[in-house]
Amino acid sequence: MVSQEVRYFDKYPYSELKSQDERSCFKICSYQYAYPDAENEYDADWHKNYLYVTLPSFQAEIDDIMLEGRYLECYLDELNQFLSLKKRKVMFEPTEPFFSLGFSFNRIKKVEVSGFVQYPVGNGSQLEFEFETDLAYIERFAEGLQKILQQFPVKDQ
Repeated sequence: MVSQEVRYFDKYPYSELKSQDERSCFKICSYQYAYPDAENEYDADWHKNYLYVTLPSFQAEIDDIMLEGRYLECYLDELNQFLSLKKRKVMFEPTEPFFSLGFSFNRIKKVEVSGFVQYPVGNGSQLEFEFETDLAYIERFAEGLQKILQQFPVKDQ
């Protein structure tokens, strides 16, 4: 059986964040607009996404996560400010809280990643996680988010 991961990441733009030891990974892929025929810009801007998270001894896959393109664009801007050391902390908390993802510098100037994955959204089981990474991995993650926004740009009507 072919996993959803292979199907989505081979065909659609995705963003991937790895821990410094590469034992943890957070990947998100946008594969279509949720409401392509919506008549207002707010509904038209929602993306359907696939999330794949691996941690030592744990793996989670969630399909049909909803993200707003405008919010993704704002988060990417904040992430770029973090990369240029203009912000010391950034938190990504989508409107539909299937996950959160935060970045901050620790005392030894390493980047700490913290967040959670929850399913079903709002009241399901929640896995909280933390791992260390560096700015090079975050830069690649930001580049992936940019590719998602290039293929699924913010819809302004």
